[in-house]
Amino acid sequence: MADWWSTSNVVAVLTAVLGVGASVAAVWYERRPRRRQLGYRVQMAIRVGGGSRGGRGQAVFGQFTNLPGISDATLVLLRIENYGAQSISESDYTNNGPHGLTVDVADLTVRSVVVIPDPDELHLLGHFSAPDSLRYGDNLLQLPRVPLNPGQHYKLLILLSGGGAGSDLHVRGGIRDGGIVETESVSVDDKPQRFSRPARLIMVMLTACVVALAAIILIPGDGGRTRVGCVGGRLTIAGSTAFAPIARAAADRYQRDCPGATIVMDARGSEAGLRELTAGSEPRTDLIAFSDGRVQTGASPRLWGQAAALSVFALVVNNHLAVSNLTSGQIRALYTADPAGRITDWSRISPRDPVPVAALSRTGDSGTRQAFDALFLSGDAEPATSSPGGCLGDGAAGGQAVYCQLASSAEIAGRVAALPGAVGYVDLRAARNTPNVHPVSIDGHAPSIHDSGYRFTEIEYAYTDGRPVPGSLADAFLSYLITGPGRSDLTTDDDQPCYTPDNLPRCRG
Repeated sequence: MADWWSTSNVVAVLTAVLGVGASVAAVWYERRPRRRQLGYRVQMAIRVGGGSRGGRGQAVFGQFTNLPGISDATLVLLRIENYGAQSISESDYTNNGPHGLTVDVADLTVRSVVVIPDPDELHLLGHFSAPDSLRYGDNLLQLPRVPLNPGQHYKLLILLSGGGAGSDLHVRGGIRDGGIVETESVSVDDKPQRFSRPARLIMVMLTACVVALAAIILIPGDGGRTRVGCVGGRLTIAGSTAFAPIARAAADRYQRDCPGATIVMDARGSEAGLRELTAGSEPRTDLIAFSDGRVQTGASPRLWGQAAALSVFALVVNNHLAVSNLTSGQIRALYTADPAGRITDWSRISPRDPVPVAALSRTGDSGTRQAFDALFLSGDAEPATSSPGGCLGDGAAGGQAVYCQLASSAEIAGRVAALPGAVGYVDLRAARNTPNVHPVSIDGHAPSIHDSGYRFTEIEYAYTDGRPVPGSLADAFLSYLITGPGRSDLTTDDDQPCYTPDNLPRCRG
């Protein structure tokens, strides 16, 4: 546990927490319960009179040049709205007197006012119908106590004189359990912001979190020894020879990513790996055994396994044979121990191939052998092994059919390539990469991980002596292989990772 508390791990977790916190804060900010708030904003402020106050000249024509008593006129559109989450009633205005709000236009003079309610809220005009409900003079405009539900608003078109553009306008007053705020506004000449200020801040925080996490993952921490998710030490991978190339590729990649780890391959068959895993009295935390298929009932209770990948196997024959397809019944006849039902010459399947059959199989501790027997022999025994010379020589001994067992997929593939009448079964990768052999279809289906009608597939299981210890190299490597970057080594035409939406149901099945 102490090894976990490295600087990089702690920083990674804190950065992730900060990123999640920023997202939660964004949601809270948008949905937070506000107090009573009355907002105002100037939506338009345009000088329509003559003069050049503020250094801005204008060309003015028509009545704006000679309005009685008005010099240098300005039109202001002011919006008053309920900006909070609670309704505002007449009694919520806390000003003394009959008026609820005071609009101060600074050094300008209020000349006239037009009240413009929302088209759906015309009833708000009733609050302006009483005498003196709205009063104005000099630089002040007093407004009545207008009740507003959340989101309701009304507007005031105000004619001012004295120059300027109404930029110093302010609204004063009081709201019970709340206040008055000036909200952001975009005038007709302004460019709208793409994001609000809180949104920009949150985006910056999230970007910083992502950059920090990427740096932690890509840049070695703790003096360059490890990265997040890396565990050092020594680990042995045993078991399936068919799955060994995939396991070796993932192990090499893990060692490149995590220089402190040493992973040794010792693949000598599924059963051999499982026996080694539980041979001693002490738990083996430094060993993983891969098996072609699930361990049968009655195996050691210490074994703990998890599905890692889907693998494809194939029947292969020597290129001298014209055979391209075998039925399940023919496969059974090639490997059965029953003399009456056994096929010993290829001419019974392919008249063009009058060659004795050399049936090559795996030894009894092979997971591939167990999968083959269960799928095609249905409990029947395979024949007795012929003399070693018939299997390891240049051809069938004395022109007779032979049967023998070999310890690995590589040996099977090599001997099939050397014997003209040979047939064997290996992983599809070996079938494709071995010269002078070719895989055959089974019941009309060519070997493929993507064809659900192809029968000869198996689930590769990773077994450990008990559940892997958290923080151990075995636990880190299995996570790397099954759900981490190592899954890319499982994604081929011959193998597929179990932990994908498409493959997970097949692995569970």
